[in-house]
Amino acid sequence: MLFDRFINLGIDSQTEFYLRREAKIINLFSYLCLAGLFVGISTNFFISGDYALSSVTFLTIASLLCLLLNYKHYYNLATYFFVISINLELFILCQQYIHTAGCYLYYFPVIFCIVSIHNPKLPKSRTIIFLFITLLSFILIWFVNIPSLRIANITKNDNAILLIYNSFLSFIITIVLVYIIVKLINKQTKESDELLQKEQEAQQKNTQALKEKEVLLAEIQHRVKNNLAIITGLLSLQSEKAPCEESKQLMIESRNRVMSISMVHDRLYRKSDLSKIDLKLYISELSKELIKSFSKNSLPIQIQEDIEALEFELTKAVPIGLIVNEAITNSLKHAFTDASVSPTIYIKLRLVFDKIHLCIADNGKGFQNIENKLDTSLGLSLIESLADQIDATVSFRNEIGACVSLVFHIN
Repeated sequence: MLFDRFINLGIDSQTEFYLRREAKIINLFSYLCLAGLFVGISTNFFISGDYALSSVTFLTIASLLCLLLNYKHYYNLATYFFVISINLELFILCQQYIHTAGCYLYYFPVIFCIVSIHNPKLPKSRTIIFLFITLLSFILIWFVNIPSLRIANITKNDNAILLIYNSFLSFIITIVLVYIIVKLINKQTKESDELLQKEQEAQQKNTQALKEKEVLLAEIQHRVKNNLAIITGLLSLQSEKAPCEESKQLMIESRNRVMSISMVHDRLYRKSDLSKIDLKLYISELSKELIKSFSKNSLPIQIQEDIEALEFELTKAVPIGLIVNEAITNSLKHAFTDASVSPTIYIKLRLVFDKIHLCIADNGKGFQNIENKLDTSLGLSLIESLADQIDATVSFRNEIGACVSLVFHIN
């Protein structure tokens, strides 16, 4: 539609909602000013006084400049220029004719236009400035008189005719403004509602897709857990038929490693959040399972835990679980003898600033020749390798007994 093309001059689909409305209203008022000036030319046929050519020329140029600024996407500048120029024009026009000519009536559509272009995303002071400029201009026309601007040869009859013209034009301009602006607002509201509906539909689709992905991920975790459980079961069965105690022990250790991974997936499957697990519960359960697996050949061993409640992603939870598995397994295999009193394994995990401090220690006989131990022990070598995966600093030392300590960033 041709009208829409004119009213949308300089506006594109990327223009913000309220800015688009403001530009449309400025365009509309500029067109109405040009149309009103064209109608006003007909007063030359009915009045004997001179025509206000200077005012008409100024308003024509100002209206065209407003359209040009909007066309160039200088929306805010176009609005300021419009408010200042239209109020200056009305002040000059009211100086050229006496008050009984009714030129002040044009302030009413101007005020309506300024209120309509209020943009709630911009400071309120902007609209207050516009209204203040209009109010100042309106007050000045009643208290300021510049004789040099007055058109001298306007008769009393001319003023009566001008009053009719100005009353009619200001009324028509106001009615047209109200009708078109309300229409524009309703149209934009409808567009906004349609856009909101589309966004809600898209959000519903995204939510549904997310739920489907969560169900799929939960199913994957469940299947991984079941597969690992099968492997664990097979290793347990195989360990019962091991030809020697050493082979049996190796299979138990392998089974425990698989079990520590399986428990991660099991905990994920049982949670609503499929991305992280509670490390405190995980380590507590894992340590108890490891104690059970060695209970036939070991003394009654206690576990003392000082574990802070933290959640970790799968990428870190699995290496941490395997490290705990290897450290506890090492203590269960080598730390305690029949003469050990109250054998205990200590697990401590604390968050200190942005770093995690993990320590697995025992009160056994400690590491014997640590340097050589690192070269020959598969478990300790695995701990070093797993520590590299989470960018952790690992140390092996003797305190009360053997102690494996790790420090790594939480992220």
